[in-house]
Amino acid sequence: MRLKMLKELFSAGVLSGATVVPNGQDQGSWKLMVHRLNGESVAVTVAAKPEDKIYIRLNAALMDAHRLGFRDVAVRLPDEFEREDSQRIGQIR
Repeated sequence: MRLKMLKELFSAGVLSGATVVPNGQDQGSWKLMVHRLNGESVAVTVAAKPEDKIYIRLNAALMDAHRLGFRDVAVRLPDEFEREDSQRIGQIR
């Protein structure tokens, strides 16, 4: 669903939340899912096309959620997520 329409739905009180999820097709990219009060979840789509909007940076997805009006956004981390401070495997340089 387009950002403009989702912003109107947020103003009308129809939306209950937003979640940024990993894009399953491409590691390192994200989708913004918006949740309606009736339990339905829809992805944000590209303005001129019916395809899901793919975000390269997590921050870009969060900014779109902010533009819609959300102040709390859930982020689902990818299954293969590694912490930056985790122990490294392999040879030390």
